[in-house]
Amino acid sequence: MKKLLSVFCILALIFAMSSCTDKPQTEETPIVNPVNLSFSLLDGEDDLTLEEFDEIKDDPFIAEEGSSVLEATQLYCISHDISISVDTSKGYVTEIAGLTEGDYNKQTGWVFTVNGEMGMLTAEEQIIQEGDKIAWEFIDFSAIAW
Repeated sequence: MKKLLSVFCILALIFAMSSCTDKPQTEETPIVNPVNLSFSLLDGEDDLTLEEFDEIKDDPFIAEEGSSVLEATQLYCISHDISISVDTSKGYVTEIAGLTEGDYNKQTGWVFTVNGEMGMLTAEEQIIQEGDKIAWEFIDFSAIAW
């Protein structure tokens, strides 16, 4: 009886340990109502010269209809293995592709446009539509004439 109990405990321990992995298990949610978009990451052209930054221009991708710019951006970054950090208390993107707000000076950070226009809503509030062109640009806010 003790041998049977020992074998059972060993098998349970092996099963429990084999189910532990370093990688988080994520379930991919299929996109049911796809929206065709394009995505860009830009370096702020005249404002800053960023070292070792590869721009992305008008890369097509698909997101779920009704998603926000923030959700679509996170989907794009995750699916293309690009780092992204968001201040969840403000819904503000603080880092993309290794560039973090304040990296070059206190006035640098990320801004987004949709179809070339800066909106009045946050990335968390702005809902995407078919054909939208989302662009994120790392800029020096002090260089903008408000």
